[in-house]
Amino acid sequence: MSPRKFALAIVASALVLTACGNPQGIIAQLPTVQDAYTVYALTGTPASLPSGINTYVRSAVRVDGNANFDVAFDLDNSGNVLVFPVQKVVSSVSSTRQVALRKVAGSFDSVTIAPTGAYTDSTVVLGKGGVVVLQSLRNGTGDACQFDISPYIYSKLVVDSVALSTRAIYVDAVVDPNCGFRSFASGLPNK
Repeated sequence: MSPRKFALAIVASALVLTACGNPQGIIAQLPTVQDAYTVYALTGTPASLPSGINTYVRSAVRVDGNANFDVAFDLDNSGNVLVFPVQKVVSSVSSTRQVALRKVAGSFDSVTIAPTGAYTDSTVVLGKGGVVVLQSLRNGTGDACQFDISPYIYSKLVVDSVALSTRAIYVDAVVDPNCGFRSFASGLPNK
C-alpha cells in the first residue's frame, strides 16, 4: 500500500470511530445506587457489630482480618467520625485492595462527580454532614475491575448523624459500580 493510501485509511478509520460517538467504546453497565447504613464505632462496641462498609457489594460489614471492607469507622472523644481506609486497619491487605480517601467541601448532594487529583490513604475526620469520596482499587484476581482499563470504583459517603449513647454512626452513600466512572448522578453514568 502506498504511503498516501495508508494515510487516507488512517484518516477514514479515525472519522468512523469519531462518528460512533465513543471512540473507546467504554459504556457503563450498572446504574449508580444510593444506600443508607448503620455502622458502629470500632472501639467501645461488640466486634460482632458492623463497623465497616464494603461499597461495591453495598453492605455494612464486620471489620476483621479478612479485609472485606473499604472503610471502617470509629468515634473520637469529641464525637467526630474517624474514617479509616482498609489498609490502615488490616496490615496484611494486598496491594490490589487499597482504598484512598478525599474529604470534599460542600453538601452531599452538591458532590455530583468524584474529583480528579490526589487521594490519600490517611484517616479522615468528619463531623455531621461531612463528605468523603472513596477511590477503591478493585483489580485483584476475580475482582470487579480485573480486566478493565481503570481499576477504580468511586463512592461518596456522608455522616448523617451519630448516636453517642450506642456509638452508632448513620451514613448515606452513593456508589458508581462501573470501573473508572466517577459520576454520582442517579441512573446510568456517562462519565
